Amino acid sequence: MSKDLITLECDAARSRRRGRGIPRDTVVRLVAAGAGFCYKPDCPTGFLWHEFEDGSAVKLAQVAHIIAASPTGPRADPAATHQELVSPANLLLLCPTCHVVVDRAPDRFAVATLEAWKSEHESRVAAIWGVRRFDDRDSLRREVETLLLENRAVWETYGPESDAARTLQPDAPLAWQREVVRQVIPNNSRLLRLLDANTDLLEPSERRVVAAFRLHARGLEERHLGGVVNKFAPRFPAEMNEILLPGA
Repeated sequence: MSKDLITLECDAARSRRRGRGIPRDTVVRLVAAGAGFCYKPDCPTGFLWHEFEDGSAVKLAQVAHIIAASPTGPRADPAATHQELVSPANLLLLCPTCHVVVDRAPDRFAVATLEAWKSEHESRVAAIWGVRRFDDRDSLRREVETLLLENRAVWETYGPESDAARTLQPDAPLAWQREVVRQVIPNNSRLLRLLDANTDLLEPSERRVVAAFRLHARGLEERHLGGVVNKFAPRFPAEMNEILLPGA
């Protein structure tokens, strides 16, 4: 086989691979940024999980490329690099129907259109979950405490160490998975944004607690959204319950 032919076959293999292998943490970021909804503004499906009466669910989310992964795909740019194609800026979440529609009619759904969907959708989510700057620790503490109490209620009711789990209730694991995705992970994200926006109100020791909590929150997202179990991910740091209290 000639050298030129070998080179062409290697190039073709690289082309087939380019834009694939999206990192799991990128998918987690997309789910968080999009709040679990299809990015197409008029999508009739909306939420990207279909939930059954028994608490189990089917994932509908598909990661879509704005610029196609393939150099001959919809909205392709043969000059785009692999890193550009798998970056969060080039990706959005769509339901299966919307994904097929936008890829089979690329002339109707140009790069600029999909980029606008992404920007507008993520901006709306950020506005809903917007954070405030506080002037004092007490006000910030009240906001933080509300979210911590909501998460604790989920843990005590459905978590792996709850009465339901200890008595081997069959629906307990499904309920825990559902509530982690619905409430705990969004609350964790809001907590981190609040604390990051008000880091000047935190003592140095509290900032270390926030850093530990960030690792915990990331591990929880990887497990429940990305399917990656990190055995070294830390448990929830108990010191978070005392953060911003007088004398802390």
